[in-house]
Amino acid sequence: MPQTIKAEVIMEVPSDQVIITKTEFNEYQELKDDGKWWTSKDVEQRYNHKMDWFKQKILYVPKFKKILDSKNGGSVHYSDTDDGRYWSFEPKRFKKFMEDNFAEING
Repeated sequence: MPQTIKAEVIMEVPSDQVIITKTEFNEYQELKDDGKWWTSKDVEQRYNHKMDWFKQKILYVPKFKKILDSKNGGSVHYSDTDDGRYWSFEPKRFKKFMEDNFAEING
C-alpha cells in the first residue's frame, strides 16, 4: 500500500518578483497586445510558422480571406507587396480566429 506524506514548504519570494494566479497572468498576456498591431514577424514568432505557411494554409484560402481581410471588416490588412512588408494583424481578433479554426487549419 502506498504511503502518503504531507509536507509543508516555505519559500521566500524575492522582492523583485510576485506570485499571481493563472487567471491574472492570462489577463496580463491579453493586455500586452492592446493598442498594438502585429507585423508578419510578430505572427511568425507567436505561432512558430513562416509567412509562406500562413499564406498557404490561411491567408490565401478563399473562405478564410473573406473573413480575415480588413476590407471586409476582418482582422488582417493584406500586404500590397510580394515581400509582405505591409501585413498588419489585429491581435485579439486574429488570435480568436486561430483558436476557432485550429482544427481545420491544422487538419
